[in-house]
Amino acid sequence: MAKKSKPLPVQKLKATAKKPLPVKIVNDAPKSTSYAEEDKKWRAEDDLRALKRAKEIEADKSRMQAVKNIAKEEKAMLDKFC
Repeated sequence: MAKKSKPLPVQKLKATAKKPLPVKIVNDAPKSTSYAEEDKKWRAEDDLRALKRAKEIEADKSRMQAVKNIAKEEKAMLDKFC
C-alpha cells in the first residue's frame, strides 16, 4: 500500500483593503519636427522607388501587355456594376 503523505501547507490569501489607483496614460507631447522630417523623407524615398519600378515595368513589353490584359478584365468587371 502507498504511504499517505501529509498535505502541503497552504497559505490563505487575504483581500487587501487598498484598491489600486486608476492610471490614465496620456501622450500629449507634440510630434517632434525631426520625426515629421524623417517621415517626409521616407515617403519621398518610397515614392521614388515606386516611380523607378513603374518605369521598369513600362520598359518591359511582355509585362506591360500582362498589365493591359488585367486592366481590361478589371474594367469589364467594373462595367457590370457601373
